Amino acid sequence: MLCRKFSGTAAWAICLIALRTALAQQCRKDPNATSSACGLPLELANFQGYYNCSSAVLVGRPVNLTQLQNLVTNFKHVKGVGVGHSWWQEQFCSGRDADSVNIVMTELDDTLSLINQPSYNTVAPPNFPIQVNETSGTVTVQAGVPQHMLLDYLSKYSTITQPSGWTLAAFSWFIDQTIGGAVATGTHGSTLTHGSLSSQVTELEVVLANGTLATFTPMSNPHLWKALQISVGRLGIITQLTFTIVPQRAVERSLAQITLAQFADQVTAAQNAYNQGSATNNLTLVEQALNSLDETQAFWFVETDQVWRTDYTRLDREPAAVLINIDPTPTVQKFDGTTVPGAFDQILKAPLAPNPAIVGDARFWSNFYATTARSLVAPGTYAARDAYLSVSDLGSRQMSTFDPYDQYELSVPLSQAGDCLKLVVQAAAAPALGAAFRVPALIRFVNREDAYLSNAHGEPRMFVNVEDHLSRQTGVDNVPFLGLVQLLRQQCAARMHWGKAGWPRFAPCFDGAAEYPDSWCHFGCAVQELDPTGKFASESSVWRWRATKNGTDVPLQQCCSPSGFRQECVCAARIECS
Repeated sequence: MLCRKFSGTAAWAICLIALRTALAQQCRKDPNATSSACGLPLELANFQGYYNCSSAVLVGRPVNLTQLQNLVTNFKHVKGVGVGHSWWQEQFCSGRDADSVNIVMTELDDTLSLINQPSYNTVAPPNFPIQVNETSGTVTVQAGVPQHMLLDYLSKYSTITQPSGWTLAAFSWFIDQTIGGAVATGTHGSTLTHGSLSSQVTELEVVLANGTLATFTPMSNPHLWKALQISVGRLGIITQLTFTIVPQRAVERSLAQITLAQFADQVTAAQNAYNQGSATNNLTLVEQALNSLDETQAFWFVETDQVWRTDYTRLDREPAAVLINIDPTPTVQKFDGTTVPGAFDQILKAPLAPNPAIVGDARFWSNFYATTARSLVAPGTYAARDAYLSVSDLGSRQMSTFDPYDQYELSVPLSQAGDCLKLVVQAAAAPALGAAFRVPALIRFVNREDAYLSNAHGEPRMFVNVEDHLSRQTGVDNVPFLGLVQLLRQQCAARMHWGKAGWPRFAPCFDGAAEYPDSWCHFGCAVQELDPTGKFASESSVWRWRATKNGTDVPLQQCCSPSGFRQECVCAARIECS
């Protein structure tokens, strides 16, 4: 290997990164490259190849809605999988046999045309997969369009009405997912005003279990709407979404470099004010608490005990220019059909090989990522598209090919977020925890949401995103890292993100009635109505409901009404979990 001539860990690591970058650039120049070095498109297999489905499972690649409806109708087990950016195999896979199909939405003719040839023409034909309505302040987009392409299109949508373009009110850190997959899993940025992407949706078009195409809005059916906003693919295949959009304005980004203990004190102050305001019904105090953390994001460099807190202020003036973040490389390849029109054999993806360089000095990697991330948090005034932290499609691909890792995200109720961070401060005092990290943790905040399966259902939450880069390199559990995840789960009432790692280990017998006490059986009633045969159930065992009435177990459907789970029933704990 070329990099072996470098003796030092730092030199070796930098050499590897340089090679990876050069390779990525070469693959960008040759969209048809098929070498194993360039890797298969993310759409062909799950993330990094560690969670492959059974080889018997087929991949559905519909080119139009009719073909999609036929796929849903003709297969017993179906799952929409976005671009496969998931660390949860049991949920990602539709089943284990040839009667199971994982569907991607990136190859509908109009969507694929945009992905292969990005267009930013504001005079869009009727079949264009992104349609802006400036009068209503909305955008309608096909589900397979990557989030970064939607953001770039909006930022360039310059008209007399809005010369600086448009944007989503809040968007996520990873923006390479399909927009339909991002909404289905509750993908979010950091905002205590606008909520996750799911809270910004005003209309959903979905193919249901019986193959029909249905449209839902908050007014048409409030109960089913709350279920569909974040459905984790359990209720159907999303085909089209409408979002509210906001004019692009200048945003001022500030940066404070503090310790984790200082950040914990700041969050504790917000927590206490929030709790006091909630207890006394003082809405002004609650609003002040939320405002103190609104649009706050923090990088926590564990080994060096640094927290980079970034805050954002939206300015009245428009930006002078909009800097775009576009990777023009096509990310989808077309294949010919086999048995069922639109159904194809999987192209299994070999697991990404370990990278021994990442096992080296934790402090080096902490400083390295601090250096590379500094431009992301630099103070200043930017267009909204560029002010908020996000990783481009190309950046995500470069990171995903450098070394295998598992990404966890857990959400902690704001009512105890500060107390939780203080527990984390105590855990971080042990040198072993710093040595267990290679990249910084990302801490964000999301407002309370009504969607039944939203992590933030019930109250605002603090989200902690952490990555384990050692377990897959060494083949041995990264015990201090996993101990932190366990702390968040057991001592901080943390919920796990629907698309991230950790479910089999940290929720082996997930009890939705305990973790989502006010909404779990409401979602179960939506399942009874839209998917009674379990077509979209996947391999995961989380989709279990138990209802009791007058102390006696009854079938869930007896407790369901058009508005959800009936009040006279009890959403009971899973018996096999007790």
